[in-house]
Amino acid sequence: MAAEETHLFHVEDGVGVVTLNRPEKLNAIHWDMALGLVALLRELRFRDDVRTIVLTGAGRAFCSGGDASWVSGTGGNALPGLADDASRPMPRYQRKTPAGPFAEFTRMIVEVEKPVIAAVNGPAMGAGLAYALACDRRFGDRAKARMCVAMVRLGFSPDCGVTYFLPRLTSLSNALMLVETGKMIDAEEAHRMGLIDELVDEGQALPRALEYAKELANGPSVAIDIGRRCIHKTLTATLDEILDYEAVAATMSACTQDAREGTQALLQKRKATFKGY
Repeated sequence: MAAEETHLFHVEDGVGVVTLNRPEKLNAIHWDMALGLVALLRELRFRDDVRTIVLTGAGRAFCSGGDASWVSGTGGNALPGLADDASRPMPRYQRKTPAGPFAEFTRMIVEVEKPVIAAVNGPAMGAGLAYALACDRRFGDRAKARMCVAMVRLGFSPDCGVTYFLPRLTSLSNALMLVETGKMIDAEEAHRMGLIDELVDEGQALPRALEYAKELANGPSVAIDIGRRCIHKTLTATLDEILDYEAVAATMSACTQDAREGTQALLQKRKATFKGY
C-alpha cells in the first residue's frame, strides 16, 4: 500500500481503494489534501489496472467536510471574503473557482470515467456529503453513517456540488429542507430519502462496497464506463441527443474484445469471461 499524509491508496483485484486519512480530524479536507486527491483521480482515469474505485474514510468518519482552518480563513490558502488580503494573495486558479480543488474533487469523481463507490462508514458532512453523493452508489453503515449539509450551520451556502446532486437523488422538498436547516440525518433516514443506496451492518460498509466494486471490475468495463457516461449526459441532454450519443457509444463498445466474448458466450451458452478490453 502506497501511503501519503492525507490519503491512502491501494489496488485490490482491479479496484482502487482511496481512503481519506485524517481520522483525528474526522477526515476533514484541507487545500493540499484536496489537491492530492484531484491528482490521484486524474492519474486513475488512465490506469488500466484500476477499473473501479472505492472511496471511504479512515477511523470513525467518511468525511466531515472542509477543514476548519480553511473554512475560517486562518489556513494557508486565502478564502474569498474571509482571508483575501495582500499578505496572502489568492492564486489565479482560485480567482476563477473560489472553492479550488475542493470542488474539483467532486468533478473528478464523475470525470474519472470509472464507477466510484462510496463506503460511508461514518458522518458525511458538507463537502464530504458532496463527495459521497457524487459517487455512483453509496453503501452506508447502519449504526454509524450520518449525513448533513453542514455549511448552513456556519453561515455558508452549500458548495462542492451538494445542490446539484441532492435534488437528483432525493425529492425537491427533502433537498430544500436539508440545505435550509443543516439537519443531521441518520443512516435510516438517509436511506429512506435515497441518499444511501444500501444499508449494511456495522463495520461492513467497506467490505460490501469492495464486493460490489469487484463485481463491476470483473465485467466488460469499457461498456460499463461508456454506459456510465451516457447516464451522466442524460441529466443535461434531450432524448434526441441521447439516442444519437447511444448509437455512437454502442458502436465504440462493439469494437472491444469483451463484446466479441459476450456474444460468443451467449451463442455457446456459457458464462462470459471478460478482460476489460
